[in-house]
This record gives sequence, structure tokens and C-alpha cells, in this order.
Amino acid sequence: MTDKELWRRMENMATSERSLEREMSFMLLLKQAYDKDMNLIMPCVYDSMRPGVARQGYMEVMGKRMLVCFTSKQRAKQAEYNTSWDIAKARDIMNNMFNKDKIAGMVFNPNDEKMVIVLKDVLLSIMPGEKPKPEFYGE
Repeated sequence: MTDKELWRRMENMATSERSLEREMSFMLLLKQAYDKDMNLIMPCVYDSMRPGVARQGYMEVMGKRMLVCFTSKQRAKQAEYNTSWDIAKARDIMNNMFNKDKIAGMVFNPNDEKMVIVLKDVLLSIMPGEKPKPEFYGE
């Protein structure tokens, strides 16, 4: 599977009717993206003090962060954020999430009727084990 195929499958799932089956299928697809070292689409701001390093967009929900991603480049372009967007390794995004207590999960297509929420605790149940910190990990 290519990144474009991954994003197409994610977009198709996001546009399908919400159900427990859809949510589980989406998480299994994320696990596959993680295992195959594929890319996800995220809003970001580049760090002027550290060239090449981007800070991923997130939402605050009840004192915790939800990392923001998109299921397609089109949704990223249409998002109402004051940031740019780029692609990043699923492993880096997810390992960052798994290693920080302040991150509760991920939200794909926020503020959209086709939003998908992925909770870290549920994802950990299908992806147990130690998760390494990404190269540019910061507390």
C-alpha cells in the first residue's frame, strides 16, 4: 500500500457512517501505517530555531491534547487553521503520542462532520509494547 492508498482508505472510512466497526477499522489501518512506516498528513508550524523541525497542530480537550491529522490533502487545504500542513511518519506522530501523558489521542478532520477520533488508550490495546521516542522528541 502506498501513502496515497492509505489516505484514500482513511478518507473512505471517514466518509462512511459512524459506527464501532468504522472506528476499529480506522485504528487497524493506523496500526498498519505504523508497522509499514507510512506517512500521515498533519497541520504544523515550522520551528525557526530548529530548521527542519515542525510542531504538529493539536486541540486541547479537557486538559489533554489531541494531535490533529487529516485523511486527505484536500481536507488539509480546506482546514480553518492558521498553519501550514505537511506529511510526517506515522511512527513519529504515534510514538510522540504514546510517550506523552498529556496527549490523549488523535483527531482526524477536526471541526468537520467527517471527523474521526482515535483514543490513545484504545489504540494501545491493539498496539501493546514499548514505543521508542522519536528522533526530535521533546517534553
